[in-house]
Amino acid sequence: MSIVQKFVPKVDTVFLKVFPDNHPLSVEEQIFYLTLTEGIFGYNEQVRNENLKILATDYNINSLLPYLSIFIKQAIHVNIAHPDLTLLIYSVRMVKSLLNNQYLNIVEHLHDLIPAVLSCVLARRISKCYYDNHWTLRDFSVFVISAICEKYNNRLNNITNRVIGIYLRPLKAYSMNPLTTIYGAIKGLGCLGEEVVKTFLFPRISGIGKLLFILLERQTHNFYVEELNDQMILEAKHVRDAILNIVAPILLKTKNTNDGGMLYSQYFGYLGNLLYTEVKNLEKIEFEKQKSITYY
Repeated sequence: MSIVQKFVPKVDTVFLKVFPDNHPLSVEEQIFYLTLTEGIFGYNEQVRNENLKILATDYNINSLLPYLSIFIKQAIHVNIAHPDLTLLIYSVRMVKSLLNNQYLNIVEHLHDLIPAVLSCVLARRISKCYYDNHWTLRDFSVFVISAICEKYNNRLNNITNRVIGIYLRPLKAYSMNPLTTIYGAIKGLGCLGEEVVKTFLFPRISGIGKLLFILLERQTHNFYVEELNDQMILEAKHVRDAILNIVAPILLKTKNTNDGGMLYSQYFGYLGNLLYTEVKNLEKIEFEKQKSITYY
């Protein structure tokens, strides 16, 4: 007599994605996570903006926050190692959206997010070609870092001072660091307020100016610069313009003089005369504004 065994199908639990966490996301949350990340990194700009808006407004992002932080950290790491400027921009926009979400407290994930965004500020190269507009991403990343400092800095974590210390490292050894990194550090200090600029950037302008003088005035003074190329000249001009744009408005309010730039040259070196010219241009613009207001 044959024994007929009843067939019992084997049941397997299928996860869309395995997360290394003691509390894995539900299937619905995993679908939500994939929809957000794929939508933001996809080709459709409308879908991207909609998903970024969800990150900035939806309460349910709380459950995804640990995974999104790791995703952003890894995305920035990979796309700096193999430069993809577009994906880096999307990554920093994600951080900005999370920062804007009133229902989120990202303080527990700042150890992932701050170093990642700072990498976009200070990395030697974040785009495939030097003539790509990576400067805009550096500026945007600086703004995001300053917003994080403003929102989450306190006496215990001392985030702002730690960020200032990171910005100062390349400026203390400016001759040993790429100009793109120096640019990011200057813009970073400039975004943290006038007192930070006066305390930490002012004393270093003269030294940085010596480097810029060699690169930008080589033809006038017949300097020989080994391996000088168009990229170095472009980067030097961006560093120079960053200093002028940050420092001149502060000098207009605090140290405006009419000595033809002698005082500025003594304190700021090569950039002194340029700063004096910029301050006088700003003074003229301010005068015209006041004149038009008085007229009306």
